[in-house]
Amino acid sequence: MKKKVCFIGGGSGISQILRGLKHQGYDLSAIVTMTDDGGGSGMIRSQWGLLPPGDLRNCLIALANTEPTMSRLINYRYKQGPLKGQNFGNLLIATLSDMYGSFEQAVEELSQVLKVSGQVLPVTLDKNHLVARFANGERCIGESAIPKVALKQKTHIDRMELFPGGAKMFYHCEKILLDADAIVLGPGSLYTSVIPNLLVDGMVKALKKSKAKKILLMNIMTQPGETDGYSLTDHIRALEAHSYPGLLDACLVNKTPLSEALRASYQGKNRAEQIFLGKEERKVLEKEGLVLVTGDFLDQSQGFARHKTSTVDRALKKFLLS
Repeated sequence: MKKKVCFIGGGSGISQILRGLKHQGYDLSAIVTMTDDGGGSGMIRSQWGLLPPGDLRNCLIALANTEPTMSRLINYRYKQGPLKGQNFGNLLIATLSDMYGSFEQAVEELSQVLKVSGQVLPVTLDKNHLVARFANGERCIGESAIPKVALKQKTHIDRMELFPGGAKMFYHCEKILLDADAIVLGPGSLYTSVIPNLLVDGMVKALKKSKAKKILLMNIMTQPGETDGYSLTDHIRALEAHSYPGLLDACLVNKTPLSEALRASYQGKNRAEQIFLGKEERKVLEKEGLVLVTGDFLDQSQGFARHKTSTVDRALKKFLLS
């Protein structure tokens, strides 16, 4: 029987992993944040009054079993005219929502069109915006603005919230979480992709109730405006602060360094740094009962740091069978 693995996150992080694991013998699912307000998703939110479809679209395409032309069509972004910058897949989800009168049904219909392996679910069907409270006492609303404001004000994020709040977890998500053999948080932006899922009413309760092994797939790099200077432990503490102590059973951490050229690129443009597991960190975290798996999880073949899904796959299989 296939092991059921559920990924929680948003952005492009989990879609890349899902694509790599699609044919590796898992029963895959993804629970996706619904707070994006930038780019094409932001346009859909403001002009159509719908939930942001971009992150869902990325995950649906990652798990699709259809002709390459269809995948390219769903990912097509208009280059001119009144739709310049908008994504065809976003418009398709918006159109299906209008046709069927339901965002939920729109996602289901597109899943069938794309012959998706597994399930891709919005964490909530309630409309909310992401709010950051900074260490300097200031507050910022809007996912896309948060990192920019943090950098501009030279501060860091202290706490995340939803506005207006009261968002309830999409009811299908609970069954996915309770049935899972493993629940993987990330990879993706800590405060704007992963943690927003934890803010939805019912999510933390379901995670506590689930018998699945909870695993953090640690980001390769820090992210400017979100996790500048963060250690592995800092990421874990932030997740716990928005859920509960002892949330995680294990963490997969890359140990392979960037090439000199790629390191220089990240430091010059983005001021991002690699995240490694320190010796003292290991002692503290293992004493808390966390299983730490280090390995060659780095793929830098395309000129940027991303996860090598083949080694992620091997680590997941080993952990699930242990």
